[in-house]
Amino acid sequence: MKGIEHSLEQIDQQMAQLYEKRLDVVARQLDQRKKQGLPPVDRQWEDRMIEQYVNGISNPEYKDSYRDFITYIIEDAHMHQQRLLNHEVVAYAGVKGAFAHMAAQNLYPGSPNLNCKSFDEVFEAVLTNKAHYGVIPFENSNSGLVGEVLDGLLKYPVYILHMADQRIKQCLLGTRHATLKDIEYVYSKDQALSQSQAFLKQLNVQTIAYPNTALAARYVADENDIHKAAIAAKENARLYGLKVLAENIQPDNRNTTRFMVIGRQPSRQGNHFSIVFTAKHTSGSLAKIIEVIAKYGLNMDSIQSRPRKDKPFEYFFYIEMDGDLNEENTVQCMEEVAKVCESFRILGKYNIDEYKEEEQ
Repeated sequence: MKGIEHSLEQIDQQMAQLYEKRLDVVARQLDQRKKQGLPPVDRQWEDRMIEQYVNGISNPEYKDSYRDFITYIIEDAHMHQQRLLNHEVVAYAGVKGAFAHMAAQNLYPGSPNLNCKSFDEVFEAVLTNKAHYGVIPFENSNSGLVGEVLDGLLKYPVYILHMADQRIKQCLLGTRHATLKDIEYVYSKDQALSQSQAFLKQLNVQTIAYPNTALAARYVADENDIHKAAIAAKENARLYGLKVLAENIQPDNRNTTRFMVIGRQPSRQGNHFSIVFTAKHTSGSLAKIIEVIAKYGLNMDSIQSRPRKDKPFEYFFYIEMDGDLNEENTVQCMEEVAKVCESFRILGKYNIDEYKEEEQ
């Protein structure tokens, strides 16, 4: 029996070495095709190779399973090529000028950006290797948590790599010939409308929610109607040819949005960590989880609840904590918490940085 196991170990070691060599060759092939102006993948050549490899299998009982195996290996190589092509690409939701776009530029200056239509698209871009990182607004000091992002953390198998705070200075932007008295309709992201509620009430205008602030600015520019305005960053006035009708219209000059960086692999360092879980639908289940955390002396910075889309009137929870996720005390705590949860996932460890956007 030991002889058979030894043979399998040798074969597996050889396969591991061949796998590494194969990806090295794939990288060289990608580089060569780029220099020749060819697309990264030649599907027809790959299909011919698959048939050739399958025909080389002498035992007919193995042919179908080998076809699945080699197809998987080739698709894995495609993923590797995608990672090489999109190294350091940063995805964000919105268009140029959105606060998330500015946060992405601040966090990763010089890196290429990928704009997405929604938060879900940002998560998917990271998971499919279209982007190396995703930058998403997670929480605002005035309007609170962005619920769709919390949904994404439960839905998608990503990790939080970093958190960074950005001061948000909301401005009212109108067309070149508009004045404050002309404005009847104001467009912006729902959080921005909420943050500027007191100012908008004085104007006696109708508010219309838009997917994000920069899209709202672009819409107002396209409409070129003096009665329409958008709430967005000052930068959007230059980007879309608008006029700043009012600056810093949020009531609190400390208005800050915390942006989250997500990735496919967890970070190796950080003084904070987060978990997402569903509690068992029994009396006192959440209290038991909190008791376990308290027993191990961990400090909870934040606890958030969110309705579960698959189970009406039930909730999942997000907890952010201080500490080193690798410390034995923390490891034991998480193991015990997991036992009293219906579902449980560690979202990774990360640092939280506060930075201010430069004046435009």
